[in-house]
Amino acid sequence: MKRKSAMIGISMPSVTLNHELKHCYENNSIFNQYKILAKKYQVDLCMFSFRQISTNLKRVDALVYSCMQDNLIRKTVALPRVNIVRNTRYVLDQGQINKFERLRDQDIHFINFPLYRQANKLQNYELLQSHDQFKNHVPPTKRLSFEQLNSFIRQYGKVVIKPIYGSKGRGITIIEKDQVQYQICQTPSGKNAFRNSRNQKMVSIPYSQLKKFYHENFRNPASFLVQQWIPFKEFNGRPFDIRAVVQKNGKNKWQLTSRVARVANKKGQITNLSQGGEMVSFSILHLEKYYMDIREFCLEIAQTFAKLYPWTAEMGIDLAIDKNGKLWYIETNFCPEKTRWATIYKTPFEYAYYLYTRDLNIYL
Repeated sequence: MKRKSAMIGISMPSVTLNHELKHCYENNSIFNQYKILAKKYQVDLCMFSFRQISTNLKRVDALVYSCMQDNLIRKTVALPRVNIVRNTRYVLDQGQINKFERLRDQDIHFINFPLYRQANKLQNYELLQSHDQFKNHVPPTKRLSFEQLNSFIRQYGKVVIKPIYGSKGRGITIIEKDQVQYQICQTPSGKNAFRNSRNQKMVSIPYSQLKKFYHENFRNPASFLVQQWIPFKEFNGRPFDIRAVVQKNGKNKWQLTSRVARVANKKGQITNLSQGGEMVSFSILHLEKYYMDIREFCLEIAQTFAKLYPWTAEMGIDLAIDKNGKLWYIETNFCPEKTRWATIYKTPFEYAYYLYTRDLNIYL
């Protein structure tokens, strides 16, 4: 009896899929990268947009690659049981979220489907603070109110205010109390404010003006959090943090697949690349001695979040080392940017293949 060909789905935004239709045979196309892996594992590929899944949730219009015939055609096929999601933004559309949840109920996997609720920084802080192994490595964090802001400033002297659903270092406010006034640094909240630390606004206000500043800048305080500022370790006088990417591999194990330091611009305090920060290797910063601690910490964080979001198989975890050498959790990104071929293609594909063979009990 002829066995049905194995097929792995690749879900991507419509604009990306349309680009692939025009450029799929170019060497650096997404299709050609997955084709290498499809041939290695002898599986077919099904590339589609999540929105194109039919309302009965059984079929999808897709670009389909046959490994046996080595050809790529567009046709309507049964939705694969295992699908890799290539979103770079969180999904907010409730209709798409409902579709995802119905598919999960039918045991159809969409690996790394990034739900908007996963981006809730306050919820993620509270989750980790509820675990003994993390609570001393997570900065004290609360939902913003003027009373809470005052309390934290009195207690810590320097605080940071972030949008609960913020990204790329936008809309961050740092407030530090000195001997005579407050020193304030703000990053722009506009979507076009990238790679220009000169956009970071520096102001000083007297103690008496804090309430006025608060009401002018935080008209919806419930959408922000306030937390203790962590004095990051510095490189040539510039603070830096660490972005670590953890992923599930072909053995269903979490692994640390990349890590890099991000150093703030000479005039800034924010390390995000979008705010003028730059990537620096571990070796230059002499961070290799922290590698095992970082690895263990990140894997424990990944396992904790995976219990809440079991479809998640990769995370970008931001960490900091303070001036005393202590490791701190900063935040987690569930659709992190990746640059290496292995982290973009190889590791997620190997995990998808593991799920396929496990669920269908097929050993190719």
